[in-house]
Amino acid sequence: MSVNRFPKVLIISSANPFKGPGRLAWDNYLVIKDFGIEVDFLTMYKTDNPEVKSVFEEQNSDGWKFKLKYCRKSLKDRILNKMGLLKSSKSGFSFFYRKENAPPVDEKWVLKKVDKKYDLVIVVFWQGLLSFSTIEKLYDKLKCQFHFRFVDYSPMSGGCHFTMDCDRYKIGCGMCPAFGSTNKSDFTAYNVKERMRIYDKVKPVIYGNSYMQSFYKDSFLLKNMQYESSYPIVNESEFSPLNRLEIRMELGISETKKFLILFGCQHLNDVRKGINYLFEALSIFYETLNEEQRKDILLLVIGNQDNEVLNKISFDTLNLGYVDYSKLAKLYAVSDIFLSPSVHDAGPMMVNQSLSCGTPVVAFEVGTVIDVIKNKGTGYCAELKNSADFARGIYKIYKHTDEERQLMRKKCRELALQTTASEVRVKAMLDIYEKYKRKCERDT
Repeated sequence: MSVNRFPKVLIISSANPFKGPGRLAWDNYLVIKDFGIEVDFLTMYKTDNPEVKSVFEEQNSDGWKFKLKYCRKSLKDRILNKMGLLKSSKSGFSFFYRKENAPPVDEKWVLKKVDKKYDLVIVVFWQGLLSFSTIEKLYDKLKCQFHFRFVDYSPMSGGCHFTMDCDRYKIGCGMCPAFGSTNKSDFTAYNVKERMRIYDKVKPVIYGNSYMQSFYKDSFLLKNMQYESSYPIVNESEFSPLNRLEIRMELGISETKKFLILFGCQHLNDVRKGINYLFEALSIFYETLNEEQRKDILLLVIGNQDNEVLNKISFDTLNLGYVDYSKLAKLYAVSDIFLSPSVHDAGPMMVNQSLSCGTPVVAFEVGTVIDVIKNKGTGYCAELKNSADFARGIYKIYKHTDEERQLMRKKCRELALQTTASEVRVKAMLDIYEKYKRKCERDT
């Protein structure tokens, strides 16, 4: 790679950069900054970190005055919403706004905070803040490259961020099942046409793993668009192998527990996360063991789970509740395996974080798993929605000898350093930036 200078970068992410999945975008900022690149971070609401630029100075967005001042909706939607008649999407679908030309937040508030020139804008989370209309206004102001690192399916649809089993994104949407629509020209079809116009103008680079690209190739919206293979950035200095004995002592885990299984989820009711398949798999796994083997095992559970959830698990459990992001690495590192039962997911990021800590993963064949688990010797890739196969994967790793476990942990860390490590990903980003910069220069 040969560059005359590094690009000036702006990262936009609506999610709180210091909580939950929002840290994904903040890690992008930190590693790009550490590489010596000038980078700014723009998010939705004010934080306590002076490095963060905020669209709004207010931290609380719940008040109606706030929404009236900053948020943008069509008059029809405002009236229907006031009457309680605004139709919501059905369970299993996810819409953050309805009309492409009526973004959640008026574009002028975003533009106001973009007060200098940039060469590259990276968009990560945008729900609740941006629409393609906002992207167009930003492009008109900056005239620079845009890279989409979306962690959902929004680049290819007429509005939904997770398509579930719907394949109307292949023909330009319309008749949207999320709203029970029978109109071929409904708002989702309008959104597709509007997005195509903006895509053609902005020509963003869309990042995606093998799983996501299989959808992109079928998308009506993306048939003429440019997308690149990419892994997420994991800060390997934070997510790395640690002293497992010290962590066990810190958590008060008995020496009798010889095999530690980790799983966690923010939203157990989200059908995409496949929690019912996990419960089935754990039950099958439990039945394959004798009484002594069952006593060997402890499940570490992350998230604010209630007793109703925990009672579905036959194994001994240690319910850790909400875990701060900074402490996640310890839990990955101390565990023998991490379970990821997602059945419809672009990631999840926790798979990559686990590998970076040297911990193998058992997961369904979805998302990032296809690139970093399947046939990689870093865990077990189970047939999608096959609980018995998922249980088979847990049992297979449980039966490994100490030497086999150490070898697998080593492979996990090695693969992480080759794929998601900070320097590797930043250099890949710069290569992609230069590639499209040269392409743009040739075209003009």
